[in-house]
Amino acid sequence: MLKKIGLVLLVMLVLLLVLPALIVKSCGGKTLPDANVDPYVVAVWNHRTLELVRMPLGEYLTGVVAAEMPAQFHVEALKAQAIVARTYTVAKIRASGGGGCDRHPEADICTDSTHCQAWTLKEEAVAKWPFFRQRSYWRKILRAVSETQGQVVTFQGKLIDAVYHSTCGGCTENSEEVWTNEIPYLRSVSCGYCSSSPRFTETVQISAAQVAEKLGVPLEDLKIQVQERTESGRIIKVGTGREIIRGLEFRNRLELKSSKVSWLQEEANYTFTTVGYGHGVGLCQYGADGMARQGYNALEIINKYYTGIQVSRVGIGE
Repeated sequence: MLKKIGLVLLVMLVLLLVLPALIVKSCGGKTLPDANVDPYVVAVWNHRTLELVRMPLGEYLTGVVAAEMPAQFHVEALKAQAIVARTYTVAKIRASGGGGCDRHPEADICTDSTHCQAWTLKEEAVAKWPFFRQRSYWRKILRAVSETQGQVVTFQGKLIDAVYHSTCGGCTENSEEVWTNEIPYLRSVSCGYCSSSPRFTETVQISAAQVAEKLGVPLEDLKIQVQERTESGRIIKVGTGREIIRGLEFRNRLELKSSKVSWLQEEANYTFTTVGYGHGVGLCQYGADGMARQGYNALEIINKYYTGIQVSRVGIGE
């Protein structure tokens, strides 16, 4: 009896460990397909390894889409992300007249999401996905890049500043209300599509001492007063007790998810409640997925979040 039980356990172990690998390898011998070969090479500064890497544009864009948008999103949302990421990248590439990465003069672009765009290796991306989804997710991202090949967003014949964010929280913002420049295609639009985002709203508690330290104000002088908000509720300007700063800087100093924020002060603590995630300008990524799931295609999604634009083709192969 014990021998039979041992044999059954051994067979089960083999099935669990060996069979999944055989299933994946049965399709052509490769665990996952690679991005299409792209004759155009992009100089990318990897901020984690501190090295300059040259790679085909298609390979780079696949890594950006995998890093910037959840792979479980609808393929039309992933296509919209691919078009926007391509626009952002081509506008940076020196060979196409772009200015390159100002932090790394030898590079066209870097992988630091706080400065350029996030990017990930295929192996790093798939390691975060469920095993039986890895192949289908990677193919979906490749499809998003390949089926939008050469497509970029333009305004009056010029590449746009293709900014995007995770979750607008119901309404995107005018560029000048978050930064300083008024850009005609970065206009506030209503968005009823991003409510499924896990970061649609968030509440965090920070001690008054920490708030004062992060804002660079002595605790005894700390006095947070909103000077101006957008129509949707994002802070444009706020006083700290010592200075007036922009809402984006306020958000960044306190490491909040959004400048659409309210708070309560109770004794020695502040409780901050944010709506949305990111700066709120341009493409709302969770909104893009919400639109796609209601039947909108990538071009319709892009036209929703950027005003008066065109989707054109650029002469760079992928």
